[in-house]
Parts: sequence; structure tokens; C-alpha cells
Amino acid sequence: MKHVISFLCVVSLILCARMPAQAQTMKEVWTSMPDSVMTLLTRNNRLDCLDYWEAGQEGRVTNRLDGEVRILFLSDDSLSVSDTGVSRYEVRLERKSGGALRNVTVRRVVISGDLTDWTERVYSPEWRLMHTRKKAGDTFEKELLKGTRYVE
Repeated sequence: MKHVISFLCVVSLILCARMPAQAQTMKEVWTSMPDSVMTLLTRNNRLDCLDYWEAGQEGRVTNRLDGEVRILFLSDDSLSVSDTGVSRYEVRLERKSGGALRNVTVRRVVISGDLTDWTERVYSPEWRLMHTRKKAGDTFEKELLKGTRYVE
């Protein structure tokens, strides 16, 4: 009986250790995000960017292609990051009624003149891709920015 209880304790510890921690704030999501979601930024780039932002600096780092990436806006549930002169990522957290994280939406917005193309990927809190949407030549950008203050 003692061996069975010990075995069950070890199995439950292993299972708990393998379960991903569900990030609850945008800062936690930003730092725990897999590199595959934003391929130009490593985890260290994201941590540095956040450290600069929290220190009241511009939050600007160099990406894998020697381009400049900077945080434009950060709140508990949303983030805007410029990764090139014409594109940026918008990250939003959607919560369940109890406040637990439901999913993470990552939208890559590319602006070309008056037109805006975007690709939106929705992930579970464990970073499993749930679905993808794309739209080309949309004027969504104007709606996205209404009522939101961004650093220019």
C-alpha cells in the first residue's frame, strides 16, 4: 500500500510539472510566448524590451534580422509591438467570465498606403493554435486605433 501511494504521488507531481502554467497578464504572456509566434524575437529580446518599457525607456531592441522592435502600447490585456516600419503585432487576451484566460489573439498588421492587411491567429493558453483568419486590403487599422493611445 505504501508503494502505491508513493507511486501515485510521483505520477501526480510529474503530471503537474508537465502542465503549462497559464499566464494571466500580458507581461506573463509576452515573456512565456513561444519564439514561433513572433519569429523575429527571441525570449531574451522580449524580456529586454519589457525591462526597458518598465524602466520608462522606449522599450526598443534589435531583432534577429538586425531590425528594430519596440513596444508601442502595453496594458494588462493588450500589447502592440512594432517589428518593422510597416508592420506590427497586436496581442489581446480574452478572458472567461471568472477572469481565467480563455485565449490569446495575435494579429500581425501590415500597412501599405491606405490599405491594411492582417493575419490573426488565436491560441489557447497552452499556445495551441486554435484558428487563423486573414484579410487583405482592409481599413481595419482605423477601427483598431479608435480610443487607444499609442506611442508614436
